[in-house]
Amino acid sequence: MNARLFDEVHELALDIVEASSDHDKKSEWAAYTVLRELCEYNERTEHNHPFQWETLGDFTANNSKAVSIYQKALDLAEDIDEIEYIASIKLALAERYFEAEDCERAYQLAFQANDVAKKTDDLELRQEISELLLELVSKA
Repeated sequence: MNARLFDEVHELALDIVEASSDHDKKSEWAAYTVLRELCEYNERTEHNHPFQWETLGDFTANNSKAVSIYQKALDLAEDIDEIEYIASIKLALAERYFEAEDCERAYQLAFQANDVAKKTDDLELRQEISELLLELVSKA
């Protein structure tokens, strides 16, 4: 991934978080819009990367829109075989389905995320997935 793109997406994410914590909806929406436009612009270039789409999904309030964005990120991650992104995005999707009370779909995605995450060294991600799986099993 292009370091400049990472820095730009990261800075926009920080702007969104800061504006949100300050209850500054105008600035939050402005930063989100810039992030969305950046993703849409990069989609047509060699700089298209799952990181930008996953980040956009993370800050998308509407679950169905977020799921669509995460799916775009997942397709891209699978195309370039980025296993950490695949696991992370599947976790994010599972969390969105859990929020929407579709526990069956959430469990399927969390289980898939767990299988992929086992191939990584990201212990924090693996722990997050395990915690969600435990929560989903306790709801069954």
